[in-house]
Amino acid sequence: MRILPGADRKRSPGLYCYRVTYRNAEGHEPGCVMSWEVTGGRVAYQIALERITPARMKWHCTCADSVYRGDVHPNHVCKHVTGLLECLPLAA
Repeated sequence: MRILPGADRKRSPGLYCYRVTYRNAEGHEPGCVMSWEVTGGRVAYQIALERITPARMKWHCTCADSVYRGDVHPNHVCKHVTGLLECLPLAA
C-alpha cells in the first residue's frame, strides 16, 4: 500500500493498494515478468513489467497518464509505477 496523489482535482493524498496478479518464475526470456492490480483511484489499473532483452525492462500501466504521455515521452513513468518502484527499489 502506498499514499499517492489522489484522482480529484486537488490531488488529495489517497491510499492505493498494489496486488501481484502474475509472476513469471522462468527468468530470462522476453515477455511479461510480473503484473500488478492497483486499486484506490477512480478505477482499478494494471501495471506490467516487460522484459525486452535480458538487460532491458519496460514498465506499462493502463492509466490515461501513462498511455497518453508515454506516447509523447517514451521515458515517462506514471504515479502508479513510481509508487510501486518506491516499494520495490530493486525492480528498477
